[in-house]
Amino acid sequence: MGVKERRDRERVEMRHDILAAAREIAAREGWQAVTIRRVAEKIEYSPPTIYEYFESKEAIIEGEMHEAFQLLLGDLRAARDAHTVPAEQYMAMGDAFWNFVWEHPEMYQVISGLGGVGFCDPDNPDHEGKQVAALFQEVLQSMLPPAQCTPESLEGKTLTLWSLAHGFIALMMAGHFPVTERDNARALMGQGMADLLRAWQTA
Repeated sequence: MGVKERRDRERVEMRHDILAAAREIAAREGWQAVTIRRVAEKIEYSPPTIYEYFESKEAIIEGEMHEAFQLLLGDLRAARDAHTVPAEQYMAMGDAFWNFVWEHPEMYQVISGLGGVGFCDPDNPDHEGKQVAALFQEVLQSMLPPAQCTPESLEGKTLTLWSLAHGFIALMMAGHFPVTERDNARALMGQGMADLLRAWQTA
């Protein structure tokens, strides 16, 4: 391996370590506790070293957001591709979304603005959240009558699904649902998704 390749690999590893340290702090104390200084202490480097990779806490949050969306997109695509029947794809993607949240709660907080995190440039046309929406819209379009599949209609339906899922998740993260009721909350969310689909199919 050449010098440049080794340095590039080291930079990638350092960037990964910084983001991992920020998530560990957030898991214990919330995202409001994440600072450049705290991250530097966590990985035993000086703050100026962190600034070589991220110019601010906001830049760290943006880096976390990109990693979170890429992981979520991978999970959703895998769930979709594991099935050929659109209705099964639809429900499997709902399961994948739910599982992602509880396997990576700090990441979900970053992409949804929970836990003291603000949205990072959600109006950017390249924002990965639009890719998540596009995956659900693609599956919905294959299940609904043409009259229900205008771009505006599909966008509204996707927003409705997001709001349904996010509502349950936000309530649980805020402690309004006991952790012991997570399976019940997931069942209610799944029933809501199924009810919405039936209503849209027969409208």
